[in-house]
Amino acid sequence: MPRTLSEKLFEQFCRDKDIRCKQVEVGRCRTPDYDIYLPRRQVVTEVKEIIPNPTERAAEVALRQGRYIWVSITPGDRVRGKIADAAPQIKARAQYRYPGLLVLFANGLLTRHLDSYQIRVAMYGLETVVVAVPRNPRESPYAIGRKYGPRRKMTPLHNTSVSAVGVLSTPENGGIDLIVYHNEHAAKPLLHELFHRYGIRQYKLEHVQAGVIADWEQIDVQ
Repeated sequence: MPRTLSEKLFEQFCRDKDIRCKQVEVGRCRTPDYDIYLPRRQVVTEVKEIIPNPTERAAEVALRQGRYIWVSITPGDRVRGKIADAAPQIKARAQYRYPGLLVLFANGLLTRHLDSYQIRVAMYGLETVVVAVPRNPRESPYAIGRKYGPRRKMTPLHNTSVSAVGVLSTPENGGIDLIVYHNEHAAKPLLHELFHRYGIRQYKLEHVQAGVIADWEQIDVQ
C-alpha cells in the first residue's frame, strides 16, 4: 500500500533523529503504522494526515483566485476525529504495556487545525464560562470562573492508550519538526526524558487553581 506524505515525512524525521522506526505488519484487525524505539522504550505510533474537506477545498480555490470565502469550524473537531480513529488502533497493539503516540500532519490552510489551541481543546474540551444566576431576578448573571467543557477526547476513562499527540510540520526554513503534547490521563505516560535527548519540544497541561483554564506549558527537562 502506497505511503502517505505524512508517513514519508515521519520516517524521514526518524532517520534524521536516528530513531529506529519499524512498520507494523498489517493484520486482520486495524493496526497502527509503526513501532518506534527510544532508549529502553518501545512506542506504538499511528500517523494520520488531515486532508481538506469540500468546504476547505473551495476556500483554497477561492484564495488562489483572489476571492474570500467564509469557513466556520468548531475548534478541535478535526483533531477529535483523528483521536477517535487512532485510539483503538493504538490500544490494540499497546495493550497498556507500551506508550502510544498519535502523530498528525496537515498542509497549507489545514495547518490551522493543528495549532496548540486546537490540540488542547480537542484533548481536554471546549473552553466554558461558568455563570452564577442570582436568586434575585433583578440581578444579572455573572461569571465566576472558566473550565474545560464538552467534546473532550482525553479523560481518565477515555483514550488513555494515547500517551501523547504529536504535530509534524515542515517549517519554511527547511527540515521536519515534531512537537509533542502529553496526555495527562495516559495509562502509560511517555517519559519526558525520552524525547528530550532528540531536541523535540514537549508540552504538558499546566496546574492551575479552580476556575482558571489550564494552558500548555513547555517541559524543561533538567
